[in-house]
Amino acid sequence: MHPFAFFPELLNFQIVAPFLLRITVGLFLIYLGYKRYKKPYNFSAVLYVIVGAFLVLGWYTQISAIVAILVLKLDFYLDFWINKSSKPISEETWALYTIAIVVLLSLLLTGPGFLAMDLPL
Repeated sequence: MHPFAFFPELLNFQIVAPFLLRITVGLFLIYLGYKRYKKPYNFSAVLYVIVGAFLVLGWYTQISAIVAILVLKLDFYLDFWINKSSKPISEETWALYTIAIVVLLSLLLTGPGFLAMDLPL
């Protein structure tokens, strides 16, 4: 027995969900790169912008998702270790990084979605 769907017509647009996630997290990474450029370790800013642009355009989405996860984790730990004397990392920052990593993991598993340059193999 299948549960009742309130809006079954919307299930035809399942391919749009990864597209929205990809665009959102790509723009978020570009924004982080812009903000990180003013920090002392601005090499991560370049990586953020490149990976964010690749995600927005849909190029090498799965590889970009893996690189973005690694850059987010590395930058988060560098920010924590380098700025020990400054204010502690807020709960909002923890939550935002966690949500970004979960979205990137979902893109890794589901693919790029609609309007991407990647071709499924």
